[in-house]
Amino acid sequence: MKRILIVEEEQQDLRILLELLGKEGYALQSAVDLDVALHRLRAWKPDLIFLSLDLPRLTDWSLIQKIRVLTQGKYVALILATQRASMEMIQKGFASGADDILFKPFQSLDVVRSVYSMMKIKDVQDTLKRAHHRIEELTSEDELTGMLNMKAAYRRGEEEIARSRKLRKPISCLLINIDHFVSVNQNHGFIAGCQILQEVARRIQQCLRSTDIVARVGADEFMVLLKESDLSAAQTVAEKVRDEIQLMPFKREKEIIKLTVTVGVASLTPEQSNQKMADLFHVAGEALRSAKANGANRVEVYLFN
Repeated sequence: MKRILIVEEEQQDLRILLELLGKEGYALQSAVDLDVALHRLRAWKPDLIFLSLDLPRLTDWSLIQKIRVLTQGKYVALILATQRASMEMIQKGFASGADDILFKPFQSLDVVRSVYSMMKIKDVQDTLKRAHHRIEELTSEDELTGMLNMKAAYRRGEEEIARSRKLRKPISCLLINIDHFVSVNQNHGFIAGCQILQEVARRIQQCLRSTDIVARVGADEFMVLLKESDLSAAQTVAEKVRDEIQLMPFKREKEIIKLTVTVGVASLTPEQSNQKMADLFHVAGEALRSAKANGANRVEVYLFN
């Protein structure tokens, strides 16, 4: 059931709207002043707001702008109502962010038509938003493992580094590479290789918290972002991942495939405020390359200077 918040001080006009829109089957709430209106906007989250411009404290258009700020991320239709019918009023109303303007005294057909039209527009907006969200999901997902892809991981990484800096918390990165994975494809076939990548992804996720971020960033390479985790905690997780892969051989039909991984670890402290995701990823890569050069199947850390 669609929700409508009516902000109207004049009791006769309020009764007309409540009776008329109630008959149309909408869920209704009302407010006679701006403070109550803003509270109900936050708490009740209406689909449409019917706002009288004749309220005593409504001396400018700032409330409409505030409503738009509070409803960011969700389309909320806004119909203005006023006794002051003029071209200037119409222009200012639409310029401030209104979707429609009705003039008092209310005409029943005008009210029903306007509300019906706004609800149709809201349905379209909500459908577009869901489609956009689904497109974002599809374009940010690695098709084989269901993890984030490289582009999405970078975007999330920037967001989490900014968040960690604000909260004065560390953040760490693991870069995990499957050792000698090319031989799996050569000896067991491409399909077996894909199945093993999926299993490796599953095992990595088993070692993580639900709040951690994991992505496939290369053919046989994975990245993990550990929120609020320092270098020591990240190294512990890296060793856990390495053990999870090494100690449990992969079974495929009658074949037993043994694998190991090499992990590079890097961390940012709150004091390192000038570092970005590219820097964290780079130094984790440096640690990974050093570990590979030192024999693979190991964990190495990188310390920022």
